[in-house]
Amino acid sequence: MWYEAEKDPQFKPYLPPGGLMEVAREVVQRLERRPLLVTVKNAKTNVPTTVTLGAEDLRRMFLSELKGPALLLSLYYEHYEEWAKSIIDARSRHETDELIIGPLIDTSLGVSSRRAYLLETDPATEFLGKWDFKSYMATADVWPTTDVGDEFRQEVVNQIPIVFVEGDWDTSTPIENTLSVAPFFRNGHVLIVEHGRHAAMKKIEDAAPEVFKALLEFVRTGVADEIPNRISLPVPVFDPPTFAPPTKHRGVA
Repeated sequence: MWYEAEKDPQFKPYLPPGGLMEVAREVVQRLERRPLLVTVKNAKTNVPTTVTLGAEDLRRMFLSELKGPALLLSLYYEHYEEWAKSIIDARSRHETDELIIGPLIDTSLGVSSRRAYLLETDPATEFLGKWDFKSYMATADVWPTTDVGDEFRQEVVNQIPIVFVEGDWDTSTPIENTLSVAPFFRNGHVLIVEHGRHAAMKKIEDAAPEVFKALLEFVRTGVADEIPNRISLPVPVFDPPTFAPPTKHRGVA
């Protein structure tokens, strides 16, 4: 995603040496050294509100996809207001009911010790953090559902015809999940959608109608012969930065 964003002319004046990877790493390290205190007007009350912003807030933000590069650059150049307002809004939402079916199921299913090791040591946690799985691991013994055990978690060879459609820009379900599971489906087929996000299937109908037709044929017959292994969607348009380009980059004399 960042590779494509860096080729977009509207980002060129903002990019330091090292590109968006360096931008992200610098912002994460800055917030780890010292969280920020930012005061902005609350969008609902119009009252000045001070919010603390830390590295984990940033890591949860990486799911913002097409807004991500511009937001990262705004933080790199110390424009924190937009981010602060979004965090205040997110923290002020209160649900009257809490859905507990998620933790009841997820803590029961759990993970094998090997999977837990892979999660803990995944290099992507530098940017994505561990918040999405660490809380379930820490509270597994609190929930009343019974742990299913490691035998249930082992891969099973399956003969059912299946097609996996996975976007390589999916920030909700990583492509590695599909690639690790697919070999156990002997009659399976993997379709990688370049530039596809979590709802890649919805984009295929408009961008690649012949592939969508082949997918419908599979649903009717179980035959995947006409489904390609990979297709490419048009590169989406990224949201541009909302502030003027810097006259010089941080750290550059």
